[in-house]
Amino acid sequence: MSDEPFVEIDHTADVALRVRGQDLPSLFQHAAQGLFYLLRCEPAGELDAFDEMVSVSADDLETLLVDWLDELLYLAQRHDVCLERFEIESFDRTSLSAIAYGSGPQYPQRDIKAVTYADLAIRQVEDGYETIVTFDV
Repeated sequence: MSDEPFVEIDHTADVALRVRGQDLPSLFQHAAQGLFYLLRCEPAGELDAFDEMVSVSADDLETLLVDWLDELLYLAQRHDVCLERFEIESFDRTSLSAIAYGSGPQYPQRDIKAVTYADLAIRQVEDGYETIVTFDV
């Protein structure tokens, strides 16, 4: 497995990440970290700690990943925070619950409108899992 849990990759119109993880929970954590890396958050004054329980469920892994990232993006926009750490408390192939930690107020320097399903497939590889996640900017 590469040392990098996520890497920004070239995409014609949007922004994309190649994400890797030893297991599915770490893949989802790394995808979340990658999302906030792409947002390039900037602090706006004195920062206050933020944490929130996030629970999502879906019919399949790919939809679960999109719903997870969309929920985190919504939290960031709603509370003007950037999230940095994600503790997954429960995970199965159709649901996850995690605590998301961050601080705010912080504002993104890049606008991400949504997570897309474009070419989204979570694949098991020799040393874990990987996927490419594309974001609409």
